[in-house]
Amino acid sequence: MRFVAENTSIPVPKVLKAWSTDGITFIVMDFIGGHDLWYCWSTLSIQAKERVFAQLKQYIGELRSIKPPDRYNGAVCSVDGKPIRDIGRIGLAPCGPFSTQGEFHNFLRGNYILESPLFSSGADGEAIGASHSQTYATKFTHGDLAPRNVLVKKDGTITAIVDWDCAGWFPEYWEFTKAKWSLTLADWEVRIPDITGEYPSQLAGERAIYRLFGTMLT
Repeated sequence: MRFVAENTSIPVPKVLKAWSTDGITFIVMDFIGGHDLWYCWSTLSIQAKERVFAQLKQYIGELRSIKPPDRYNGAVCSVDGKPIRDIGRIGLAPCGPFSTQGEFHNFLRGNYILESPLFSSGADGEAIGASHSQTYATKFTHGDLAPRNVLVKKDGTITAIVDWDCAGWFPEYWEFTKAKWSLTLADWEVRIPDITGEYPSQLAGERAIYRLFGTMLT
């Protein structure tokens, strides 16, 4: 969160203190007012919802405009080059860091090489092959962009974007596919492409991976 605060105008809780004990990390943060968007979405006016979308587009645009350090360009890792975490999509244990996107994609495929016949036949295999055979720009990614992680005022002003556990350096499509992964709201979901950019073939590849290899990989 310190990295985000230093490099963007995104409102995030200020970290007051952080420490680790027995492998568990503890963080003390400022209290920030606002309502969890998941619970108040239905009460917001159309104008307030549009304000939310406009701010999110700006904030995620700022996040994605951060140039990765040379040592992380093309890698998949946390903000400081350490393992990534994603309990819902990847599993309970951290994984990586991955020095290349190819290593990351290989991990997602259960270590099946891309040249395997599995990825040149059948709709799911072909979708994965098409997605993982491309090269992507490296973008700093929140990794869990969902209404539950956005705090707002009644007029739609965002007071904070929270829950940065899954954040890091990822292929450019990851923000979009992860936002589509999360349980969300119908009129929110249709606007995700406006916020993150749209990657339909990569989404098809990700959903094929869910079916063939599952999501608990660690």
